[in-house]
Amino acid sequence: MTGTGVVGGRYVLLDELDRRGFGPVRRAEDRITGRMVAITEIAVPAHGDGLRERLLAEVRAAGRLQHPGVAGVLDLITDRTPDGALREYLVTERPDARPLSRLVEDGPLGAQRTAAIGRDVLAALRAVHTAGGTHGGLDPDCVLLAPDGSALVTDLGLARAVGREPGPFSPPERRAGAGDGPAADLWSLGALLAHTAGRRIPSGGPLERAIAGLAAADPAERTGPDDAHALLERAARPRPTGGDLGRNRWILLVVAGLLLFAVVAMLLWAAF
Repeated sequence: MTGTGVVGGRYVLLDELDRRGFGPVRRAEDRITGRMVAITEIAVPAHGDGLRERLLAEVRAAGRLQHPGVAGVLDLITDRTPDGALREYLVTERPDARPLSRLVEDGPLGAQRTAAIGRDVLAALRAVHTAGGTHGGLDPDCVLLAPDGSALVTDLGLARAVGREPGPFSPPERRAGAGDGPAADLWSLGALLAHTAGRRIPSGGPLERAIAGLAAADPAERTGPDDAHALLERAARPRPTGGDLGRNRWILLVVAGLLLFAVVAMLLWAAF
C-alpha cells in the first residue's frame, strides 16, 4: 500500500468496514473497473514462513468456486504499508454485507431468522464440500448478511493458511488436530446457530434438533447435510398468522356447527 491509500496500484482504499477476523477490512474502489470491493489486510503471524504459498492455494481454490452464498474472491496482493512493512491483501466481493458477529452483539436472534441464516450457510458449505474443499474456520465473523437478509460465507480456508489456533467454534477433531473434513464444518455450523439463537430456541423444535445433531461429538453421528437442510427449512418457515391449526381446531368446529345450525333452520323455515 502506498502513501496515497492505494493497494497494488489499483484499489483505492475508502472507509473501514464493520468487520473483524483476519485483519482490518476496508471498502475500496477498483480504479480499472470502477466496482466496489472489500480488502482485508491479513495479519501475518510470527511463524509466517510459507504464508504466501498457503494463501495462494486457498485463494485459488476459493476463486474457482461460484456460488451465490459465497463471497467471491477476486485477488491476492502483496504490498507495503506506509511504514514499509509487507502485508497480504485479500480482495473480495460484497463490501455491503455486515458480519453476523456484529448483529449478534445486539442480542440473540429469533429461531426463525437463525434457521434462515443456517439454511443459507449450509447451502454455501455444501457447494464448498462438493468442490472438494472445506471452510476450515467457520465462525460468526465469516458469515456476512447482505442488505436483503440473505447470508453468505467468506474467508474460505484463511484459518488454515494463517495457522489460526482453534477457537470456540472449532469442532473436537480440529482441536485435537485429527481432521478437517466436511463434518468438521457442520459441527461449526451447529455451534454458530446455537450462538446466534442463544436461549431463544423452541424446545423440541426443528432448530433445536438440527443444532443437537450437528454438534454431536462423534463426526460419524452428526446430522448429515440433507437432514440438516430439512430441519432448518422447517424452522425457517413463517408461522401462520392464524396460529396453529391443531390448537384452534375447536374454533373451526364451533364455526362449522353454527353454519350447520343456520342451514337446518333455513330448511325448516322453507318447509313451513
